[in-house]
Amino acid sequence: MQNNGRKLYFSLKSIFLHIDNQEKSLLAQYDLNIPRFYILMHVHEQPGVNYNELSDLMLCTRGNTTRVVRSMQKEGLLTRKVNNDDRRCYHLYLTDKGERIFTEVYIAYKQQIDRLLARFSEDELTSYTDICEHIEEVLTPIG
Repeated sequence: MQNNGRKLYFSLKSIFLHIDNQEKSLLAQYDLNIPRFYILMHVHEQPGVNYNELSDLMLCTRGNTTRVVRSMQKEGLLTRKVNNDDRRCYHLYLTDKGERIFTEVYIAYKQQIDRLLARFSEDELTSYTDICEHIEEVLTPIG
């Protein structure tokens, strides 16, 4: 069991590194890194998301999220609006520039995913998805 577990672990790490390198290469063409792209994506998908929710989606601390968001605000990609019920809470939105960049990058991002997975059959993709969802479920911390 231990040997198979380690083989699976290193296989997952290798897969992650391949995907990560492909993403970094693509996003660099748009002057983005992975966290900035995912912030654009999450705010695009959930306009008005607050810092705590975004931190949960990004799987990082609120401090890290705040630092990246501030940088993106300075570049005119994001804007924040105060919550009228709780003035300590801010909601995030893409600016027109942020929306334009996200839309352009996301088209290329989807094309890259399609290219990377094109050699798999639909049955293989279904099987791999089921297995990966189970692995994610098992590895996700409870609480």
